[in-house]
Order: sequence, then structure tokens, then C-alpha cells
Amino acid sequence: MKKIINLVVTGGPCGGKTTALDALGKYFRSEGYTVYIVNETATELINDGMRPFGEHKLEVLEFQRLILKAQLAKESIRQIAAQDCKNDKVAIIYDRGILDNRAFITEAGFQQLIREEGIKEAEILKRYDLVIHLVTAAIGKEDYYTTANNSARTETIEQARESDKRTMDAWRNHTNQKIIPNDTLFDEKIQRVINVIRAFLGEEEVIEKKRYLVSVRDFDFEILNSMNLIKEDIEEFVKLYDDEEDEMYCKSTIDGSSYYTRVKNRYLKDGTFIKRCRNIGEEDYYGNRNVAKSKPIKKTRYNIIYDGERYRVDFFYLGKKSFIIVERDVIDESKMGLPPFIKNATDITYNRNYNDDSICIDSFIDSIVGKK
Repeated sequence: MKKIINLVVTGGPCGGKTTALDALGKYFRSEGYTVYIVNETATELINDGMRPFGEHKLEVLEFQRLILKAQLAKESIRQIAAQDCKNDKVAIIYDRGILDNRAFITEAGFQQLIREEGIKEAEILKRYDLVIHLVTAAIGKEDYYTTANNSARTETIEQARESDKRTMDAWRNHTNQKIIPNDTLFDEKIQRVINVIRAFLGEEEVIEKKRYLVSVRDFDFEILNSMNLIKEDIEEFVKLYDDEEDEMYCKSTIDGSSYYTRVKNRYLKDGTFIKRCRNIGEEDYYGNRNVAKSKPIKKTRYNIIYDGERYRVDFFYLGKKSFIIVERDVIDESKMGLPPFIKNATDITYNRNYNDDSICIDSFIDSIVGKK
């Protein structure tokens, strides 16, 4: 069976993308993959003379329209080549993907462009299996920030920081977004990228997360509404569940379009866990739902990037029960406080009773008991 991996490398200016792309290409080839690279479209167009700045510049929206059209064509060509390739293992590595466009124009402008192409955000999200965000050197490694190694790069340090934030936020709805900060030497930063790939391919990675139980009265909905976030409706069920591991299937719907993922977790004795997440097809989702250990439950999710940290805010409505669970990816351990939209919370990081698998099982049991 052919295995095609679609991987996006993105981030702010001078984050190490060029070095990371080279390292990833070498790694995948060493693992027997045929590797196709999709070079950064904006840089190609700028180097070809099509620029959103300088003399005879293009309007920003028109420039992003050209990027999107070129990006779609390049991705289509790689997908055709991957299907035709005699090797059953193919890795397509993208130097930025479609959602990077969102970081450089207004949200209304981005929505206009994807409508013109007849695509929705959920369809874009399922194009890519994994998104690696390399934080710009302008955040934490300012002495190393430079524009000398890319003729298309003109950002000041402040502009680079803003670009990094907007780019990180543009991908916040992707299930498998990994953020690589600057809290190590550069070689170690690149090694982290390789470690993320190893974990994705099945090697073990202990996930560092913090999870909080929040009551509705302790959540500031005004701040949430002011963020202009995208609502994600999720249906999920458990196929496998025991003391050591689980296997869950999720259907995520954004703006009427859905994509599907399979999540496997293995729980360790210290309370941490190993997570593996893959995009799957609709048929795979519904086929497994028929043999699941639980009925599907539904929740509403908002993906938030705040102060360089990634948060998932899940609203559960299970009959008469309603509660909020906030999950944070631990990127910077020095940031231990709660974001401003949470007034008070209970740490449930090591309490599996509040994991989605347990909530699914408990909800299923409650529904059976309620019928008796």
C-alpha cells in the first residue's frame, strides 16, 4: 500500500526553514522514501520579479492570489508524481503551505481567495499530515537574526516577530501543528524537528501538555469572542480502550467541510502519554464507528495561539452536563500562568477521568444506565 506523507515546514523569517528542509530531506531518504520538495512560492515569485513592494509593485491581495494559484498547481503536480512513483514510500515536504497566505492579508481577503478557488479551510487542513512551525530567531535569538541569506526577506526584527505570530496563528486549526522554539542551540533545534518526524513515523515521543478543567462561570467569553476565532465542531468515539492505551477517531467540521483523524495514545506510569495522530478518510472513520466501544460524543473546539503557546479550548455538552477543558502544549516551561480568558481552573493533567476517551466511555455507560 502506498504511503504518502505531506509535511509543511513554516514559521517566521530566519527560523531555520532552509536548514530544516535539507535535514528532513536527508532523513526521509535515509529511511527509504522518495522525497519531493515544494519550494516557497512567494520567494520564487519575488525572485522572478513579481513583488508586493518596490517599484511597479503588485497589490498585496493580487500577489497572494498569484501565490495561491501557483501553490495549488505545484501541490497538484507533486501529488500526481507521488501516485505514479514506483516507490511505495513518498514524502512531500512543503516550504510553507496554503494557510501561510492567511498570515499576510486580512481574514476577509483570505476567505475571498479560497472561495475563488472553490476550497474550504477543512479541505486545506486535510491536505497536510503534519505542520512544523520554526519560531523566528527574532524571538529569543535576536543576535542571530539576519536577512542576508534570503534576497526576498526584508523584515525588521519587530516585523519578523509579528509575522511569526500571524503565521503560527494561521495554522492553529491543524490537528498536528508542532511549534519548535528557540530555547536551545540551533543544531538542537533542528534535531527537535527530526525527533518530531520520528515520533510521527511511529517512534516514541512523550507529550508534554497541561490540561485544565474550567467551569463556564470562570471562562471569559468576551475575550474569546474578541479573538475572532474559527469554531470547530468535533464528533469523536473510542474504538480501543484499556488501562494502557486507547484509539480514538475524530470528525472535525469547519464551515461545513469535514476532515477525519485517528489518534492513538499510550499511557505511561508517570501520568504522561505517547500520542500518534494521522489523517484518515471518511470511509475509514465511519467503518470504525460501526465497531466502536462507545457512541460518538460531540464538542465544540476553539484553537488559540496566545503568547507563543498553543491552546485547545473544548466545550462539552453531554445531556445535562456541560464543562470546558483547556489543553496547552508545553513549549516554554517558564510560562506557567493561565491565559487571561481563564479566571480559575483545576489542573487535570494527570487525571485520565477527564481524557476524551474516558468521557466517551462514561457518556456511553450513562446512556445505557439511563435507559434501564
